[in-house]
Amino acid sequence: MEPDGVAGPALLYLSRADLLSLGIGMAEVMQAVEAGCRARGLGETVMPPKLTLRGEDDGFSQVMPASLPGLRGLGMKWVTLAPANVGRGLPLIHGLVFLSDAETGVPCAVMDGGVVTAWRTGASVGVAARHLASPATACAGLLGCGVQGRAAVRALAAALPALRTLRCFDVHPAAARSLAAEIGAELPLLEVVACGAPRDVVAGAGVVVSAITMVEGVAPPLGAGLLEPGALAVALDYDAAWTAAAMAECDRFFCDDSEQVLATRATGVRLAGIPSRIAGDLGELAAGRVAGRRDDDERLFCMNLGMAIEDVVTAQLALARAREAGVGRELPL
Repeated sequence: MEPDGVAGPALLYLSRADLLSLGIGMAEVMQAVEAGCRARGLGETVMPPKLTLRGEDDGFSQVMPASLPGLRGLGMKWVTLAPANVGRGLPLIHGLVFLSDAETGVPCAVMDGGVVTAWRTGASVGVAARHLASPATACAGLLGCGVQGRAAVRALAAALPALRTLRCFDVHPAAARSLAAEIGAELPLLEVVACGAPRDVVAGAGVVVSAITMVEGVAPPLGAGLLEPGALAVALDYDAAWTAAAMAECDRFFCDDSEQVLATRATGVRLAGIPSRIAGDLGELAAGRVAGRRDDDERLFCMNLGMAIEDVVTAQLALARAREAGVGRELPL
């Protein structure tokens, strides 16, 4: 028991509304995520492969822990993905992020994982684009217009100053229309063009991001011969959108974390068709240990499965901002 009159540690709870009220911009999240990636590339993090629990109707849950001693980061994310939620009118992804004090281990925050996941997933696209896309990219393509797709667009706009056109497609036309309205109001210099088929988003695009729902037994809609010379493909949906042949025809294959990708492939559930050689990952790129784009004609591919270090550094950013602003609810431990 705490002595009379002495308050014990408190846990700060941040809801979705709390996080969205903080005014955190994508450029800030990208800076935090790149710092986390750099620490990973320098061997200064501990991040076991995700523990995945398979659920019903192609759903799954994951436990994602990470420690970043140099950045004083310690935490984990519990996340669930339920494809059937689309028909229920519920978000596809739910989750919580937990942070502990890196020195004492005292739990210090728990926050909505959906916002954190969207922010850091978009930021990972921006980090990939900084290192692997042509800085002169004027047109991008987006397959999948949900939360992650929208965050990716914001990150591309921050990473690629010359970006002026976005070509997008979603199997739910309303999602594409909603994205066009939202992004059009937020980024008035960016023209949003709704496409009639998945392959149409690739035409003329210097960067193509795929963020579709992973459903077993559905063939990837993007095949070989679509990605143009000099373009970068970024997959946020494992191997759901791109065929093995499409990945193989790229000059180099990157990912967000090589260890995690190889561990995922070893389970035998997904990624069996990815190229056998991984040229590097975001950590190695951010740390300068692997070269990024080498010439204007390289076709490059980057598969971002999502990393716990990204969740932790993004949550740290949110926690610091919330403490400054006095946002959130303190809960006694």
